[in-house]
Amino acid sequence: MKTLNSNILTVNKFLIIVIVFLITIGCKEKTSYKFLVDEHENDIDTLQIKQVNVFVETSASMKGYVNSNASGNYPLKDVIPFLVTDIDNTFQLKSNLFTISDKERRFNYSKNSFFNQLAKGQLFTGKSSKLHHVFTSVIATAKEETISILITDGIPDLGTLNTDSQGSKIESHIYESLVVNKELGVALFKYHSDFNGTHYFNKRNNDGVYYKKRPFYNIQLKNRPLYVWVFGNKSLVSKLLSKPIFKAYKEAHSYNLPLAINKSGLLKYPKSGKIAINEKKNTVTIQEIGPKKPARFVIGLDLNKQPDVIIKGIQDGEYNITPKYLEELIKVKVLNKGQLYSYKIKDKSIIENSGFTHFVQLTIKDFDLMTQEIKISKSNATPLWLKTTSINNDIKISTQDLEHKTYGFNYIINAFDRAYNNDSPQLQWTFTKQLTH
Repeated sequence: MKTLNSNILTVNKFLIIVIVFLITIGCKEKTSYKFLVDEHENDIDTLQIKQVNVFVETSASMKGYVNSNASGNYPLKDVIPFLVTDIDNTFQLKSNLFTISDKERRFNYSKNSFFNQLAKGQLFTGKSSKLHHVFTSVIATAKEETISILITDGIPDLGTLNTDSQGSKIESHIYESLVVNKELGVALFKYHSDFNGTHYFNKRNNDGVYYKKRPFYNIQLKNRPLYVWVFGNKSLVSKLLSKPIFKAYKEAHSYNLPLAINKSGLLKYPKSGKIAINEKKNTVTIQEIGPKKPARFVIGLDLNKQPDVIIKGIQDGEYNITPKYLEELIKVKVLNKGQLYSYKIKDKSIIENSGFTHFVQLTIKDFDLMTQEIKISKSNATPLWLKTTSINNDIKISTQDLEHKTYGFNYIINAFDRAYNNDSPQLQWTFTKQLTH
């Protein structure tokens, strides 16, 4: 009897331990985060593109981009005709054509005449362009329902003043024209071109020597930068860029253009790690996480009809993460549909039916589950290609050193960087902690 009672007591103790364990497991706190995309207020877009001005800067150096006497890659003579034709056909208008150097001059003959003179280099007058004045003149024409486009090599010239020591004049002059118009949107496209070196003028204008004595006389320079700038009301510029008009450019960047996200949300699949995704509630519930047990999931974005230049900004560069200590623990990767399909997803039609066009994968290695809020953002920061394009000396350098480079370009870019806050988030997601039992 004593043995029986002892056995019953042992069983009861075991049952009590099991029950306490189950209660503990049942009440174990899970960590759930509610996902929100921070939306920017978008004004009702009632503006229509009614006028487009196209300005070709005609300094002497621009003639090097249309060398009709040598075979090679000279896109200028093709970029402008196709650009003008596509704009006119798409928006049912007739672009106004201008040349601009010391001052703007409207081209009063036919488009074909303009294109022919362009291809032969006859548009380029040989006059020096005070580029900061060129920019302010073109920007001033981009008002109401008008877009203005400037094609230029981007090399500033202060005439008798030393550009190296007086470059701030260029920056401040352009800056003043930008800050007075908060609605101005800007896009910049960079093209690469071969170049007839006979027409290359360095910062000392080749010291005024006879053309056959110039440093790059009769030499074909490779990958010289050529720039197309677009100015106008930011909603109009976005509207223009949403059409497949700008092609074959090598790099692009924008300032003050709105990012319109039709919708954003969590995808249930693909995911990995001990997490649960609730698509309807937009929550991520983390059951366990650690350096050896990372969590991975995907955010979908609908960026339908967004300009490529804005989408490229989302795809490139670094994402900012707060709290700061999470920067090394959370990795952000932008995927296209093809890359997403490479994951093991049972029903891939879910991706197609989601309506999302772009996908951002988050990999979380570890973090303190007491963290109340996590923000992941992408600013429209100046890209690396713009930071490295400018050179401050083009005297006695090789043809290779001139590739992809523009003398004094930083004075122009600095004006735009100063006028627009590139550090403010263009895209931001917030994960807010919610406790569940």
